Amino acid sequence: MIAETSTLHGAPAWQRLRWWQALGWLGVGAVIVLSLLPLPQIGPQLPNGDKWQHLLAYATMALYFAQWASTWAQRIRQALSLLALGALLEVLQGLTGYRQMDPLDLLANATGIAIGAGLALGPP
Repeated sequence: MIAETSTLHGAPAWQRLRWWQALGWLGVGAVIVLSLLPLPQIGPQLPNGDKWQHLLAYATMALYFAQWASTWAQRIRQALSLLALGALLEVLQGLTGYRQMDPLDLLANATGIAIGAGLALGPP
């Protein structure tokens, strides 16, 4: 936890923490928007390239938000919330008409969450 009295570049610690948290939520928003926009077909595609994108995005979010958890229960809730977000986005993709729901995407999300949470192992 950042001490409330410390300063860096003139900003109080609580203010820096809010900026970092806002950056994390901006990342979540980007994942939501990118998950629901139509996919442009640009050049050759890597085999299962979208699965790697899912894995990387969810691993990054899990690792990032684990830094703010002060208990194991919070970390577990964060992981489950990310998994629920991934499931919801898959369902919404199936409803768009231009994207499709893919259970393997959800598996890639879950794998990414496990990797990100695993990288964050250690005391909260």
